[in-house]
Amino acid sequence: MPKQKQETWSERLVQSKPQYFWWTLTIIVCVVLAITSWIYVPAIFNNPHYPQNYKILDKIGRLPEIKSFKALEPPEGDIRDVKTLYNQFRPFTEDKLIKHNNELIKNYIGNFKYEYINNYIQGDFRVIRTRVLTDDDLFTNGIVVQASAVLKQAKHAQARSFPVWVEFILPNAPASAAKDIKPGTVLEVSKNPFFTSIINVERIERTDDDPIMNFTIVPLVYEAPWNLPKGGKFSISTPKKLNLEGKWPLF
Repeated sequence: MPKQKQETWSERLVQSKPQYFWWTLTIIVCVVLAITSWIYVPAIFNNPHYPQNYKILDKIGRLPEIKSFKALEPPEGDIRDVKTLYNQFRPFTEDKLIKHNNELIKNYIGNFKYEYINNYIQGDFRVIRTRVLTDDDLFTNGIVVQASAVLKQAKHAQARSFPVWVEFILPNAPASAAKDIKPGTVLEVSKNPFFTSIINVERIERTDDDPIMNFTIVPLVYEAPWNLPKGGKFSISTPKKLNLEGKWPLF
């Protein structure tokens, strides 16, 4: 007499439930998956500035491409001098700064399609130091220049330091440029030709003086080369990809 095959626990479970039970369960699972996709997927696409969302978009080939704008069609934005920017951002609380910085980087990654304020910085800045960007930075290729604002109280007066620093990112600039831009060099930053936009704001507290407002800035237009003070020039270009786990500030 042949030995009777023993049913597995899964087979017994299936046979113990009426057929409509499994149809109902399937429909419930489909509804849950649909609701999850309606909520979760748009949140990923609408918030590419969060590191985890950025990685997911990169894996599925839907990462936003950072645009190189034309000089005749730059993003709308206000032109701000260092005094105006200092007075605007110094009163911000830490929480307000964090929220504002999230909006700034989201706006940059999304090519300024969101309804956030864009500020172009202008002024004279004396170079403090320069370094090459690495894979650990937000921008992984190029150089970054740290510089301190200098102001003249009168036309013929001597320029004095002002408590505003910039971290001027030059994406995809050659590494040699970090040595060519010497400390003490004065950079004149204006809207043209690079349309330099603020993408992060930090307050550096000092016990014996007013705080320093540190602005990370990056060009939005790349049509013109960067001219070195003592001759020579090099090209810069939009980054292909960002490392959103990089730390602020860059120095």
